[in-house]
Amino acid sequence: MDPKKLYVDVTRNYADELWSKDQQRALAAIGDAIVAPMTPEEKAQFLSQVPDSLTDEEKAKLAAYADMKFSDLPNGVNLVAMHVVETISFSLRSLFGLVLGLLSTRAGCLPIAGRVGPVWEIDRLAILQFLSLWRNSPIELLRTGELGLRGLILIVYYRHMDEACEAIGYPSGPSDDWKTPPNHPAQEAIPHFEFKFLNDQLPSEPSSKPIEMEADVIIVGSGCGGGVVAAFLAERGLKVIVVDKGIYVRPDEMPVRQDFGSEQMFERLGFVPTSTASVSVLAGSGFGGGSTINWSAMLAPRYFLRKAWSHKFGVPYYRSALFSQDLDACNKRMGTTDQIEHNIANSLLALGATRSGQPVNTVPQNNGDSPHYCGKCTFGCASGQKQSTVMTYLQDAAEHQAEFLLSCDVERVLMDNGKATGVVGSVRGQPVVLRGTKAVVLSAGSLNTPAILLRTPEMKVNKQIGHHLHLHPVAFVHGFYDFPVKAWEGGILTTVSNAAEMVDPHGWGAKVEVMVTAPSLFSALLPFQGSMEHKKLLSRFRHAFTAIVIVRDRDEGRVRLDKYGRTLMDYQLSKFDEKSMIEGVKRATEIHMSAGASAIVTSQPGVPVYECPRTRVAPNKEVPEKLLAGSHQFETLPPQGDINDPTFVAYQKAITKMGFTSLHSTIGSAHQMSSCRMGANPKTSACDTKGRVRGAKNLWVADGSVLPEATGVNPMLTILAASRGIARNIAIDLGVAQPSDTAAIPVSHL
Repeated sequence: MDPKKLYVDVTRNYADELWSKDQQRALAAIGDAIVAPMTPEEKAQFLSQVPDSLTDEEKAKLAAYADMKFSDLPNGVNLVAMHVVETISFSLRSLFGLVLGLLSTRAGCLPIAGRVGPVWEIDRLAILQFLSLWRNSPIELLRTGELGLRGLILIVYYRHMDEACEAIGYPSGPSDDWKTPPNHPAQEAIPHFEFKFLNDQLPSEPSSKPIEMEADVIIVGSGCGGGVVAAFLAERGLKVIVVDKGIYVRPDEMPVRQDFGSEQMFERLGFVPTSTASVSVLAGSGFGGGSTINWSAMLAPRYFLRKAWSHKFGVPYYRSALFSQDLDACNKRMGTTDQIEHNIANSLLALGATRSGQPVNTVPQNNGDSPHYCGKCTFGCASGQKQSTVMTYLQDAAEHQAEFLLSCDVERVLMDNGKATGVVGSVRGQPVVLRGTKAVVLSAGSLNTPAILLRTPEMKVNKQIGHHLHLHPVAFVHGFYDFPVKAWEGGILTTVSNAAEMVDPHGWGAKVEVMVTAPSLFSALLPFQGSMEHKKLLSRFRHAFTAIVIVRDRDEGRVRLDKYGRTLMDYQLSKFDEKSMIEGVKRATEIHMSAGASAIVTSQPGVPVYECPRTRVAPNKEVPEKLLAGSHQFETLPPQGDINDPTFVAYQKAITKMGFTSLHSTIGSAHQMSSCRMGANPKTSACDTKGRVRGAKNLWVADGSVLPEATGVNPMLTILAASRGIARNIAIDLGVAQPSDTAAIPVSHL
């Protein structure tokens, strides 16, 4: 693609804008301590443990990997600077500059490193020693500094250093496993729909004079909310313009690479830390929103949740037949199927769950009639088989004359006497005014929708905007096996254990699923106990998969703005929700143990690697084990570990004792919800029960931010259905509803 049209400018010199040459040199020294070449003795030990099953070429790549260091990555310091500028808050950016400034002087090193500097004159083992002290320091500033430096260095290195990724077994180029799924004929890519964009009508060089555009309805965001609303309203004859700040990448142009996918199709380069860096959030940012890069999971909201949302928040829609019909309609349009071919990782999760007595289920996928056996689809779907909103609702909208504007950063809503009349924004420096004569719909997601409202002065009357943020905080449990797993091949997330779903009887708990696998994420999530130990674990990457523990969080955070108007998230895992996380992690370790893992690692740096006892129970050949339909056909099932083994019991106790306190463990999130909650009570909800923003006319929200609480399951289907319900409400208010839209609605609900 043309670099000038990308979401993030990868040609920019961020490092010189941000840091002095000495600060950059300090960062390179830290990087070379974290990703360090091995000594001859370390290398010999490392290579002595390489499995005999690897080819000579694979062994040679690992030998070269042992010698690699961070500074081998061309432009590595600038790539880290790019992340600092584009992802983290201004306060954390200042912290980075302060730390690097101190480390780049003789005197500055002494108070924070315990040695006379500058840091590039300190040997790498001494650097690792003071970083370890930071990690365990009671001073939050030092813990944040260590976590940030280490995390960004590892993410950047293993996202861009193809030679290192190839050495640990990960193919850097696009995956083509979707073309030949097991038990299916060869697959063809789905033909591309030719979208047209209003960007082609903008001047080639931006001017200070705003460009004005007009439609009946302006929709900000093209994901699971905006796509549904756009199609619904366009099909009813309204002129619609859909605005998105991301870019569009045609399926046949998808590189399907870590670097491009993360940096051009995710919010802030695929890494949005909370204000204190205690949680790192993944969020989609591009045409199709999260539906373009998600993991295809289409799970319905649980029955107890629908009941609670109806009674507790006064939204009877969620328990109604109408919501059920909306769920069914969205499942049909998104091509939901449970006819799935499970890859090795998901088959192992199902096997381990069954062996340890846990309930395990298939996760329905939005794949239509295609098997969609693609483990790299989180970096973009090259086959077009994943039925994202680009392949479904946005195409429906386009066929009904909806128009689209991309690369548009929306600043605020235009208001006139309490009525929303449009939005103000810019497209690559060109000011634009988009006027919605009948309605404005915000579907920019739970991070950006409240930010747009908070930047709108007239909306200060609504004190609930940005509150009640839920994130589904995630812990990570890695399992290493004695055979190749290659978790990047095949379907990403197709199985789930609900064993920890009801840690609390009111439905607060956790689910255990399989995570998408790529070296950049995997490397940053592994506990760091030294550069050699880290490389040793990463060298087993092809033999591993990561179980994620997704917590349905009861307690809340909030979205607010910094002094520059940029989105910030305040969020800390509460003690209540930590209990759910711990129970989920214990269930995940039992799954790995029972599935025959040789080693287990959690995302708690203080908990050592658990080397599973080699005495395991072989499968009973006379009584075949029952696997989920579509499971991988193992030539020989792995032997079963004993979860009653005293060493394993002690390991689980260590997990409980360490817990998941802020900045002492790695916590992630891929689901953001509830920051513009929909409800009957104005004191606890930003939107009313129809999705209208309180304090404004003709202004609606339709995305994950309206959900009253955390769903406890992947929220894609819930967001799709709720947005369809809100689209119906808009159509009724604007007088364009079709008879079928209101046929099933009780008169009392109209």
